[in-house]
Amino acid sequence: MNFELMDLTARIHLEDGSYWADLVELPGCFASGDTLDELVDSLKEGVALCLGDEAGTSGPLHLASATLTDRPLATV
Repeated sequence: MNFELMDLTARIHLEDGSYWADLVELPGCFASGDTLDELVDSLKEGVALCLGDEAGTSGPLHLASATLTDRPLATV
């Protein structure tokens, strides 16, 4: 399969002990999780829904950058 690459930038926020994120390139696409791992899993599902790829055939999610409020995180 030939997958098209799309770099996504997640803005990650920590509130009340859990995380939520929005994606700069996909306005209206949000995700949440109790841990960063759960957040990434939720982001994968959210991106698939936003792009109409519920079957997950578009390939793995790659975040170009992630920012926790004002502190950059390592690329996920």
